[in-house]
Amino acid sequence: MIDKKFFSDEVILLDEKAVDNFSAIKLVARNLKEKGIVNDSFEEAILKREKEYPTGLQLSDGVGVAIPHTDADKVNINQIGIVRLKEPVSFIQMGSDGQIVPVKMIFVLCLKEAHEQLDMLQNLMNVFNDSKTVSSLLNAKTAKEIINIICG
Repeated sequence: MIDKKFFSDEVILLDEKAVDNFSAIKLVARNLKEKGIVNDSFEEAILKREKEYPTGLQLSDGVGVAIPHTDADKVNINQIGIVRLKEPVSFIQMGSDGQIVPVKMIFVLCLKEAHEQLDMLQNLMNVFNDSKTVSSLLNAKTAKEIINIICG
């Protein structure tokens, strides 16, 4: 179970439009910056890291998610920014040689301690491994509903 302290309905964007993966990440990064969760260097750093270490993840039920993140020194407050897109955008599969994943939900990790990233990735993987939970996330009507689904 993931602690609710990592989520705020202010940094969950639902049914947004983006032309590609980088514009989708920018949507979340700019919202996080506006809310004071990340510093000025966050957006550039997370885009650079995504180019070098892609974060797309094809789930077993055909749904794609992405989990971009960057260095802890770019984060002011622990939080996970989320965007659910109207239409999927292409991400490169994590650890692949360029395999494309159509991604509909992006979870941007903003964690002040580097060791927290691995724990959070493992917790999110537990969420993503349950196809009913993923379906609920895709159909949720509000940000609060998203938080309740993830945190139980």
